[in-house]
Amino acid sequence: MTAREILVRLLELTPEPPGEVDQLLAGFDAMLAGRAEVLAAIAPPLVLAAADRPLYAELERRDAAWQAALAAARQSIGTQRCGAAQLRAYAQTP
Repeated sequence: MTAREILVRLLELTPEPPGEVDQLLAGFDAMLAGRAEVLAAIAPPLVLAAADRPLYAELERRDAAWQAALAAARQSIGTQRCGAAQLRAYAQTP
């Protein structure tokens, strides 16, 4: 596979992250599995042509969007867990 083919395939496997946490986590697992197959097939050395740099930049942008969405989901879930723990603690007080 050429560098361009790899980038195109990785872009196909890296959609924009969904907004719902459950969909985000399921989508992330599916994306990782698909990308792992592509990455396992890479035979170095790869040469990235100047014409392919926009594909690479888009892949970086999508990766950053996924990382931001996962961080926000982690924060949201942590906040919910803290709130649930506080409710349980208040419910136990006489």
